[in-house]
Amino acid sequence: MPNLSDYTGNRFHALTVLHLVGTVKHGRNNVKIWLCECVCGKTLEVDQASLLKGQKPACKTCRRGPCVICGSPIDNDDWGVKRNTCSDKCQHEQKKASHRKRYYKLIEQDPEHNKKRHKARQLADPLYEKKRYQLRLKRLNALPEKQRQALIQKQNEYTNLWRSAYVKKLKVDDPEAYQRYCKATNAYYRRWYRENRTPDEKMIYKH
Repeated sequence: MPNLSDYTGNRFHALTVLHLVGTVKHGRNNVKIWLCECVCGKTLEVDQASLLKGQKPACKTCRRGPCVICGSPIDNDDWGVKRNTCSDKCQHEQKKASHRKRYYKLIEQDPEHNKKRHKARQLADPLYEKKRYQLRLKRLNALPEKQRQALIQKQNEYTNLWRSAYVKKLKVDDPEAYQRYCKATNAYYRRWYRENRTPDEKMIYKH
């Protein structure tokens, strides 16, 4: 007559029972512990109640699924089952994506959110703009040379596009302000040229 309490060789969800490991005392009862093999090839020990009730249908790696960022398996057994990223880097990217989603939702509800926040910070701290510039410069200098030059070029392109659109709009909307802008810009470049010209250019300028 077959032993109905022996589950060796039986399969429960993704786990196949290999053999009985032993028993542990749980209150007044002795609970059997079975060594099981998951479909991925990993082995783990599961108590009989969790095995029969399906509370542990697979190993931790299979229960977590692939990383939601890069798709790699999450094979660190020290992490909980609810962890859905494979590394601290992917977890950081997941948090950034979550913050970005919340930010876009906030901007959709209030398009003037950034302007209001910037104005409030300016009023709260007179040196806010200076500190903001110094922080941006510090982050820029911390980058590798190639990445820093690429970022500077991208910022210059964006600035040129913004300035060109601003000047075109100003010329149509307010011609007087456009003339003042042109005079101020020309004066700035003349002053900069006088301060930064080479020694040869200075000699030519004297004559």
